[in-house]
Amino acid sequence: MTGRMLMAWKPRHPILACLLIALAAASFAGAVHAREPAPVAKHIILFIADGMQADNEIAAGRYLAGKDDGLSFHAFPYRGRVATWDVTVYNRQAARAGAPPYNPAAIRPKLGCDPVPRGTGSRYTCGAPGGTNPGADSASTATAWATGHKTDAGNIAWLPGDPDGGGLRTIAELMRLERGASIGIVTTGPFSDATPAAHVSHNKSRGDRHAIADEILRAVQPEVVIGGGHPDRNGDRFLSAALYEDARNGRIGPYLFVERMRGVDAGRALEEAAARAAARKKKLFGLFGGPGGNFEPPVPTGDGSAVVRRAAVESPLLKDATLAALKVLSGNRSGFFLLVEQSDVDWANHAGDYGWMIGAMWGLDEAVRAAVDFVNRPGDDVTWSNTLLIVTADHATGAIRFDDARRLGKGRLPLQSPGLCPDRAAWCPGYPGGEVGYTSTGHLNEPVSIYAMGDGGLTKHLRRFEDSWYPCMPLIDNTHLFHAMTNAAGIPRPSPLRAVVTRPTACPAH
Repeated sequence: MTGRMLMAWKPRHPILACLLIALAAASFAGAVHAREPAPVAKHIILFIADGMQADNEIAAGRYLAGKDDGLSFHAFPYRGRVATWDVTVYNRQAARAGAPPYNPAAIRPKLGCDPVPRGTGSRYTCGAPGGTNPGADSASTATAWATGHKTDAGNIAWLPGDPDGGGLRTIAELMRLERGASIGIVTTGPFSDATPAAHVSHNKSRGDRHAIADEILRAVQPEVVIGGGHPDRNGDRFLSAALYEDARNGRIGPYLFVERMRGVDAGRALEEAAARAAARKKKLFGLFGGPGGNFEPPVPTGDGSAVVRRAAVESPLLKDATLAALKVLSGNRSGFFLLVEQSDVDWANHAGDYGWMIGAMWGLDEAVRAAVDFVNRPGDDVTWSNTLLIVTADHATGAIRFDDARRLGKGRLPLQSPGLCPDRAAWCPGYPGGEVGYTSTGHLNEPVSIYAMGDGGLTKHLRRFEDSWYPCMPLIDNTHLFHAMTNAAGIPRPSPLRAVVTRPTACPAH
């Protein structure tokens, strides 16, 4: 019975009439409520801390806030863990077990990661001690959440086995194609490196940097590209001289270009360039970075103040780059996808350098805080009802050992020996005070943390994958992150992967 019918119908019994009208109105209201659309993530902000493992979070929380869970994203409503293995790891472990190699139609997830609880909370290993369990690389792990496919080490949004024509469409490309969204990549490392590249380029090898850089800027053309790799200190290692000259001389039409300049505050220059780009409806390309291509890492003082200082003005802080990207991207009423990578956690862990790692984690935390503040600003279309913000890692690098009898307080660093450790050392003894030590400085096959914030209807897309591949564990796979994002954005995709999972009749008590 519709509202118009109710107005026209006049029954003989007033009490019965009231009851019928109330019931019909309730039914009508229920029908309206049932048709209310689920929240859609018009905006997705994905933070990746390259190489961040759980003990990095503890170390940074202690330095910055004096407590293990003192980082901004530790307060996010969704907290979980992500398995990070790739096809290379899977095949190595399948061979050891005498099992068939990787087959996307019959995956046995426990060959990739057989999760075992470690310590308290929701921390896990993948069934082997840290240093004896090498993990995936940044190219294959980024491909997993960017495309929903597992692939080989070194592949950039490309199918395993390197078939011709094996390029894979990414979450960024799908949001642009199907929702009209803008795309942005921000990194403290070279913009053509594995993690950002896997979202906006396609290649059989992460080492093919010139081709990757060309595809990003000449073909895909994200609305924002901000990163390292400036030729001033690196020559043509990260992009060709021709591409750099074209960008510098305005021959890549859509882009407003801003670059590293001696003695110039890059944060301020980037802020001004973003404002000009937004006003002129231009795309933004910011190219910075010092030796090795990365932004110069922030430096913690270690004097008890919990202060972290900027190392050089010629490269921006990660928060500066994040805010510049958001300034440009938020001008698109159809939404945006933004990838923000703090790459130095990985480099610091490879070096066994605790101070460098703390500076990198501070840079990540400040950038996340800036993004949260941006969403919280009133008066625009970017709100928590239509924005999903995720913080996670691509893989774990290194394993830190703490001696809690010598626990470091807020703002304190351990004494570090000069030279520290070789990359991927099995043991790093470079801390004579014994407060900390690295039991490994290589990539490890163990789950990493994930945190998310947004409307509850958006974060539920992550929770629904828990327990699906890893029974009785609040653990998702990194390919599930792709589906959580596409589902939240209202552009769901069927999974190309089929897992063979044996479920117990009851979950054991932990």
